[in-house]
Amino acid sequence: MKKRNPDQPDMATIAHHARTIVRTRPCGTIGTLDRNDGTPYVSLCAHGVDFSANPIFLLSNLADHTQNIAVNNRISFLCEQASHLGNPQAGPRVSLTGRIHKINKTQDCTFFLQRHPSAKKYADFGDFNFYKMDVEKAHYVGGFGRAIWLTSQDYAPDSAASLNFSNSQHELIQHLNTDFPDFAQFCATKLLKHRGKNWQLLRVDSDGIDLKGASRIVRYPFEKQLKTSQEMADFLKKLQE
Repeated sequence: MKKRNPDQPDMATIAHHARTIVRTRPCGTIGTLDRNDGTPYVSLCAHGVDFSANPIFLLSNLADHTQNIAVNNRISFLCEQASHLGNPQAGPRVSLTGRIHKINKTQDCTFFLQRHPSAKKYADFGDFNFYKMDVEKAHYVGGFGRAIWLTSQDYAPDSAASLNFSNSQHELIQHLNTDFPDFAQFCATKLLKHRGKNWQLLRVDSDGIDLKGASRIVRYPFEKQLKTSQEMADFLKKLQE
């Protein structure tokens, strides 16, 4: 097997970090082009994420960004874990670029509503629609001097793994709840150091686990992407050691 050059970036690790930021953050900054004069326009948008790490949005027809994408559907989307730092430029962030389109797939819409349950109050309003972003490129910045562009293929998780987690989601969560009844509580309180009781498993994908508490949703990221059932089993075994 050919050894990786230590001076070359580990694209799989970088992509995993980039997806983790997008999956962890509940919102980000969407960039569109003004429909009248082409001026760059940015706004804050809540998002969910599908198993392939593509952002899902619920947008109002009245919003400027929605009216902009009706004319030009090319967008950028920034997610970050840096603004809370004393020096935000030293923190990690990722900018996604691509195209956005309207969707009506039930599962894709569920990804957003799982992350933002309060949106159920207006999701069925006539002037609101769900959208998905197809990521074409991603620019990951891990701090000063640590920036790299990822192609859509680099950014995306393993397709077979994503499909496996998607198809087996119900059975996997049922298995974890049955065989590891304290798993969600352990992840939230012991690993992530959050307080509270009655934490529940919300979703498991190849990059990590979403956990639902009484008033918030948090994420436990895997150290690396898990691609197979055996890797998931090894992860669970390691937690019990």
